[in-house]
Amino acid sequence: MKKLAVIISSILLSSAATAADTYESISHVKYMDNDGNDVVSIDSIYYFSPKATLGPYNQFEYINKQSNVYGAYINDEFGDATQVGGEYFVNQFVVGAGYQNVDYVNSRDAFQLSAGYFFNPDLLMKATYMDVEDGEDGFRFDLAYNHKLNSTDYIGFTVSADDDFDYRAVNAKYFIDLQQGNYLTVEGTVADTDDFGSAWMLGSNYYFTKATSVFVTFDKNDDYSFGAEHFFNRNVGLELGYSNNWDDSDYDAYYANVSLQF
Repeated sequence: MKKLAVIISSILLSSAATAADTYESISHVKYMDNDGNDVVSIDSIYYFSPKATLGPYNQFEYINKQSNVYGAYINDEFGDATQVGGEYFVNQFVVGAGYQNVDYVNSRDAFQLSAGYFFNPDLLMKATYMDVEDGEDGFRFDLAYNHKLNSTDYIGFTVSADDDFDYRAVNAKYFIDLQQGNYLTVEGTVADTDDFGSAWMLGSNYYFTKATSVFVTFDKNDDYSFGAEHFFNRNVGLELGYSNNWDDSDYDAYYANVSLQF
């Protein structure tokens, strides 16, 4: 009887240990044929501590708490853009810095510095100062809240605004474990600016397994996209997608995105 209890305990501990995959490096290589314009992009982020999934290989907690460095590059027929940066978390504080160069017609640099404070593990207030070459400098403020429904499911909210309140936005995301290996996400963003009016976007992912999913997005301008993603193992995934516009069907785009996670 004692031996059986030890075996059962060992199985339970093993199951708990393998319930969530962890990664320290996540990278993507993407190619898009955007109505005849070839777009190539690459991005990568490295976490200084393991980052655990919520089940699916590409779903993580709503508010990141791992120190990291990141970089991204995009190139098409009209120009390119480069971005690098990082975040450092210590106790209840987070600080970050970033640099971006956009070279379309004219080259323009932008720098940003950010600082945030966790009122609790699920509530983060962050201020970001942006210095844009030949543009207006200013602050953006973000308040992010993660409402845990259980050990995996959550509803996350982020409210954002600039220092003049000319820009206002709300993002919300719902993640649910449907049990039996199935998962669902629903995410939406509503933004409003004094200069460009309002916009909204809604998207959803359905996971048949933690490795295979389908997705769809739609926005105020009648742009839509759909596609599927499959991880061949815990490290390599491939996403294929298509996007178009309901009012202008002559515009379309196809893309392939490779994920590398270690």
